[in-house]
Amino acid sequence: MSCWIRLGIEPTNDETLIRNAYRARLPAHHPETDPQGFQALRMAYENAMRLAREDEEEEPQDEYESQASEQTVVEVPPVFGEFCELLDDPARRFNFAAWQAFVRGLDELSLDVLDELSWPLYHRMADAGPLSYRCANLLAKRMAWNQQLLDLGFDDAHQVGFFLQRIETPDPFDTDLMSTWSEAAQTESLWYARSLDFIFNQRPLQEFADFASQHTCLPLPDDAAFLKRLLVQFTQAGIGAPTFLQCCIEQQLAAPDDVDWLYLLACQNSLLGQDDQALPCWIRLWNEHRHPMAESRLLELCAKRQPTFLPLLIQAFDRLQGISAWPEDLGDDAQVYGCPSQHPETLNRWLGVGRLKLESLAHSFVDWRMSGDELPLLAQLLGENADSRLLHLYRHAWALHRGDTALLQQIVDAPLPIDALESLVMSGFKYQAEQHLRWLRRAPIALAMGAFGDADSSARPLPQVLTDGEPHKVCRLWLRRLRPYSDAALERLADAFTLAAVKDDCDLSELDLILQLSRRGIQLPPVGLGEATWEWHAQTLFLLALLEQPERWLQLIDAQCLERLSFNQAHPLSRLQPLLRRLLREQGNCNGLLGWLQGNDPVHGLLVQQLFSVEQALDSVRLPANTLLYTCLESDRAACGDDLLGLMMFWGVLYHDPSLSAEQHRALLQSIAAISCEDEWFEGFRDGLIKGEPVWPPRKVLTYFAVDKLLAYEALDALKGLIRYGAAGVPKTRVLRQLQQGKDDVQNSVGLRLALCAILSWSERLLLAKSDVQPVPATAIWRLGSRLGRKAFIAQVLGCLVIAPVAGLISGTTGAGILILLLGVLLVFGAILRRLHDMGRGIPTLLIFMALTPVLPFLPLVLFGLAGDKLPNRYGVPPDSGDSETLSGGLQAALRRLNG
Repeated sequence: MSCWIRLGIEPTNDETLIRNAYRARLPAHHPETDPQGFQALRMAYENAMRLAREDEEEEPQDEYESQASEQTVVEVPPVFGEFCELLDDPARRFNFAAWQAFVRGLDELSLDVLDELSWPLYHRMADAGPLSYRCANLLAKRMAWNQQLLDLGFDDAHQVGFFLQRIETPDPFDTDLMSTWSEAAQTESLWYARSLDFIFNQRPLQEFADFASQHTCLPLPDDAAFLKRLLVQFTQAGIGAPTFLQCCIEQQLAAPDDVDWLYLLACQNSLLGQDDQALPCWIRLWNEHRHPMAESRLLELCAKRQPTFLPLLIQAFDRLQGISAWPEDLGDDAQVYGCPSQHPETLNRWLGVGRLKLESLAHSFVDWRMSGDELPLLAQLLGENADSRLLHLYRHAWALHRGDTALLQQIVDAPLPIDALESLVMSGFKYQAEQHLRWLRRAPIALAMGAFGDADSSARPLPQVLTDGEPHKVCRLWLRRLRPYSDAALERLADAFTLAAVKDDCDLSELDLILQLSRRGIQLPPVGLGEATWEWHAQTLFLLALLEQPERWLQLIDAQCLERLSFNQAHPLSRLQPLLRRLLREQGNCNGLLGWLQGNDPVHGLLVQQLFSVEQALDSVRLPANTLLYTCLESDRAACGDDLLGLMMFWGVLYHDPSLSAEQHRALLQSIAAISCEDEWFEGFRDGLIKGEPVWPPRKVLTYFAVDKLLAYEALDALKGLIRYGAAGVPKTRVLRQLQQGKDDVQNSVGLRLALCAILSWSERLLLAKSDVQPVPATAIWRLGSRLGRKAFIAQVLGCLVIAPVAGLISGTTGAGILILLLGVLLVFGAILRRLHDMGRGIPTLLIFMALTPVLPFLPLVLFGLAGDKLPNRYGVPPDSGDSETLSGGLQAALRRLNG
């Protein structure tokens, strides 16, 4: 395309017209948005100016113009021509030495000539196109154009000032290196380099990346500084290239300690997807130089390659400034320095990583750091993980927040792993553990808390300054570390920090549980050494989690957690561990734990307070002991509502149960006596309950309370039998089955169901005392108080009926025959009595049989078809039970099987 068409004018020698045309089209081809159009326009302008000058020299001039021209040529110094030659010569145009030589030549001119030459030189240089700013600035300072701006008009001064300001900027590279290039190559390369610098410095990186990604073919000077700057720009714009990477490798090998080349090498490896090569570079940048970009890049690589390590790396990077000295004044604001805390950036990272889908252990740790919910993490830490290294690292991460000096010292003493990422995590943990140990061993607040909690410090009160404000919060952080305390220390801490009012405070709730154990006479043993240190923490964490949220904790732990947990006879967990293991082995879970707990055990009793409620008592797989039912009622008095009749029956059962303490009996008696009702039936009913002779309420009362008449009467009769006869008064299986059906019927009131549960629990305790007795052999005919099975009964009766007459006949004498017959009859009645015992019957039924047998001689044969009790009764265990425990699952489970 012709330069005149590009400029939009006819061919002309008027340089002003050409310049105006160029300026008019320049806004349409801005070097930022249209670099190719700008380059073409600039080339058209320069070509037009060159043609205009050549035409002026060739055009014929009239005599006057020729004379004027000759006069002008004579008046213009030759140095101006030399300057034009300098600009037109590609070999010297960008050569700084050539410009220096030209400027030195100006020193030989007079001041008048210099003044006359000054602005023509400026205009020629300003219109010359791309130049070396270093060279142009050399001429501008020699001519002192910046001091002559006041002599110009406003527009010209503004234009000149802008030009002078522009040439103050350095060249993108040493332009001397282009001396041997063609003019086009010089122009294109300098324009491209300046465009890159302008867009990189003035525009968003995305625009730079778009511009730099355009395909082009340009020579680049062998300028080390320029190439490094170009590499930095491309790297920061996120552009990676094998050429750049190779350059970084060579430069880094030449200067191994140069942090800049190491950073560029890490970036180029990351941009090219070579994570294996990038990782050691970033780790070295962090370990040796604490490079500000290393943290974020390592976190990105970890999230991409090993997301389960990401929370560990975030924790490892949470490095606060190391503090080793504190003021003596406990109220000084500097006391909080060095205490365990989190960097604000770490909190933001927890929020960001919380959106990722991490595996269970990593997710639980992040959730703990964000929400404070520790139980899922503890279940994972006490469980089994396929990667034991990962599990130990997370245990160390937990210990940084909750471990005392023993666990922290283990972190400090642990060797660094071979794996680079694990070593990076562990080194961060070591740094934090050392800082925490310094705080625990040297900080005045930590020392004051240690002295206050010491077993022999009863005379040392807690300093007043530690009871409020920031120092008080720091004290609570000290208490959050898991450690054993003496009884006296726990009482002092309870008074100073009001532990009774921190039920919902996750920081001190565990300490309150330890206090409650202490008040029940249970202490935590000392922390062991070596492997025993973590075992102590595992046992204590398991116990405290079980006591704090038993139902949730038992659902979180895996099936083998208790089996892996070591057994320590001195630890309070030993009172629960065998029971939990038994439940897991027998039924695969810990459902029904409530029914197995013993209220008189201090650890069991504390667990009951957390686990027990009326709903859980009624839904328990195993019948709870009546001592636990009493605790249940005390903790949930509103559960029975307005059920007056059922509540009084429940209180009456507990009042007469000898397993409850005298103090509990007094409390129950007061509760029964405190109830008042104006109905006529009430006083007699209440007095009967208190005396142990409960009477049946009228039918209309049972109808009013929506209570089944037969069920209520059976329950009251069963209670009367238990009160009167103890073990002999245990209801028959038929009655027990009816009571169990009533207890399981949700249509019945809560109070009545609790009363039936208490009767069944009392009966179960008495039956379990008999269940440990071995069945009496059928041949022990002299054991009249025992039970006899149906098959053995048939055999004995038939044997007596056949053998006794025959033996009497062959005896030889009448007296001996009669004696043998009487002995046979006694054996038959003994067998009948034992058979009746197997059916839950006793002597009254035997007397009926004896009275009716003369009339109905074959009456005993009826017992051939009747089945015996499948459960233990007052006369012992079933005769065919063998070595099996008929009540191994409890009375309730057995009755439910019978009821179908």
